[in-house]
Amino acid sequence: MNDNKKIYFYITSILAFFIPIPGRFVFAFYALILFNLQILLLTLIFHGVDKLKIGGLKEPVLIFSIIFLTILYKQFLYIVCPVVAITLGFCIYLPSISTFTIMFFFGKRVNSLTKHLINNMGTCAYNSLTCLVLFLLRDALGYGTLTLPGWKRIIYVHLPFLSGTSHAGAFLATIPGALVLFSVLLAGYIFVKQRFDIIARKGAEQ
Repeated sequence: MNDNKKIYFYITSILAFFIPIPGRFVFAFYALILFNLQILLLTLIFHGVDKLKIGGLKEPVLIFSIIFLTILYKQFLYIVCPVVAITLGFCIYLPSISTFTIMFFFGKRVNSLTKHLINNMGTCAYNSLTCLVLFLLRDALGYGTLTLPGWKRIIYVHLPFLSGTSHAGAFLATIPGALVLFSVLLAGYIFVKQRFDIIARKGAEQ
């Protein structure tokens, strides 16, 4: 996956979380577990379909599998933490669209299942870490708390130094605020990367 496709991957997947999911760390945590499970399942099915030589059924099998996994995971959430399952509601299905899109438009054909799994899950881990950091900032700056997963409940850790969040901080908890935060961080990443690329090229020319 080249650099441009990596940026598209991050934009597509992160926006799939930012727009529908409330700006609490715990909601992103559970949604990202599903996201990683989906990528793992789709990678396995890609190779399984090829082994069974039923390539013509690949798309229906992938769609059915990702929907089935999402429904099964939501039932699991009702057992582990009902308030998360209820709050996420239909939103939990939206990252599935992102997962399916990523696998079809940005997936690179790899013959080795092990290598394919390492590549896909490594990329997902990096993307998941980025999302968790962004939702951590939204939770802390927007609400002055850190929400953690608990058995059948959400654990609220109140941050004393952020107990009186400002209107600017609360803005980050909203969807427009999340998009602004993501845009600023993405622009910063691109700027820094371009600077390093220029330095690397100058070093190569000398």
